Amino acid sequence: INKDITEEEILRAAERAFDAGYSAVKLYFMLGLPTETEDDLAGICDICGKIRAIYSGKKRKKALRISVSVATFVPKPFTAFQWEPQDSLEEMLRKQAYVGSCVRDRKVKYNHHDARTCRIEAVLARGDRRLCRVLEAAVARGVKLDGWDEYFRYDLWIQAFRGVGVDPGFYTTRGFGTDELLPWQTIDVGVTTKFLLHEREKALRSEATPDCRTHCNGCGARMLSERRLCDESPIV
Repeated sequence: INKDITEEEILRAAERAFDAGYSAVKLYFMLGLPTETEDDLAGICDICGKIRAIYSGKKRKKALRISVSVATFVPKPFTAFQWEPQDSLEEMLRKQAYVGSCVRDRKVKYNHHDARTCRIEAVLARGDRRLCRVLEAAVARGVKLDGWDEYFRYDLWIQAFRGVGVDPGFYTTRGFGTDELLPWQTIDVGVTTKFLLHEREKALRSEATPDCRTHCNGCGARMLSERRLCDESPIV
């Protein structure tokens, strides 16, 4: 996901923070990304152990607190992973449970996103016009205020999908072909599909792209900005 930060840099930053008097660390990870392996999942626990070892290496006044927040990959339009499949609900739950079983240290607090919410989010993110009927059916069944966990009803969403004959897996676990016409391609955000495909290939090779503030990567956004400036210029 082009986070060009090494494990060594993370550990060095943690050590500097501890030496400055800090005793709490928050770590953010993501499950379900393309090319993910079991070793990647186990690595979440490993890095927590390494951070604890750094903190325990010196005498500290406070007790260490590590907060681990693990999100689940949701493919989104206009990103290099917009074509990628999302893990099935069962696989999401398995991975979340696996990480939880690895993080057994009492000093580590483990949080993760609701896998069912992530699945619905992916459907809505990559959906087409057929979802209009799903949304109407969901509202009719009482779906509302889904942003609050206490109101989210996954069962009502599934009933709505089944009621109108739409398979949510069509938008999630199926993945999209790179030559497929995507529902959101009628929108021009400036970043070209060619650039996103190039970034996808680099991501699958674990190659990072330089920050656009230091190097123009030719994504197309600059050209769109220039077009807009021309369109908005006063006529003389």
